[in-house]
Amino acid sequence: MKYYEIECYDIDEGISKFLNENKIPREFITYEVIEQGSKGILGFGKKQSKVMIKFDDFEYLKRRAKVILHEILEKSGFSEFQIEIIEDKPKYIFNIISPDSKLLVGKFAQTLNALQELVDRLINIENYPEVEIVVDVEGYRERVTKHLAEKAVAAAETVKKTGKVQKLPPMITIIRKDIHKIVNDIEGVKTESSGTGDIKTIFIVPSKNNNRKRGNR
Repeated sequence: MKYYEIECYDIDEGISKFLNENKIPREFITYEVIEQGSKGILGFGKKQSKVMIKFDDFEYLKRRAKVILHEILEKSGFSEFQIEIIEDKPKYIFNIISPDSKLLVGKFAQTLNALQELVDRLINIENYPEVEIVVDVEGYRERVTKHLAEKAVAAAETVKKTGKVQKLPPMITIIRKDIHKIVNDIEGVKTESSGTGDIKTIFIVPSKNNNRKRGNR
């Protein structure tokens, strides 16, 4: 939820102007008059009202992302599909269900990766650092991420015990980001990527913290 305070002589006109300038649909806001203005006498002593506008940016972003994803799929030639939204705040998963699921995932999941990047760009996701929008196709991304996360955690434990670098399978950007985060939350190890383009290999290596810890032992 975001809050904005405006001052205006006419409340309806002031709110409409705010919505037009910020391109926000009225259905996603509520407002409260925190200080009532005054018309004054014969034009003298006029005072603007102060209005607090509450903007449900999460709900707006969720609706906008679904509309954008729907348009992308239609313009790409897909006609049979449904988009279900799974809420796990602050994460919103847009799971595409379609008989064309294999095409939507693509070779090495590159089509799915492209869909994610396009949606992020069109909704300006960098303006919403507290929200995560995830595009998936029939749970493919969730299944693959879970499988690779299990391998990554096991590999991280091997690195901590042996000090030897461990290599994970090549993976696309959207999944690689999740694996980086999971491994880098484990004390004593860190990740490094190698490769070009969207598909890169992650290496799990000992971190300096791990060396200090091992030395203390």
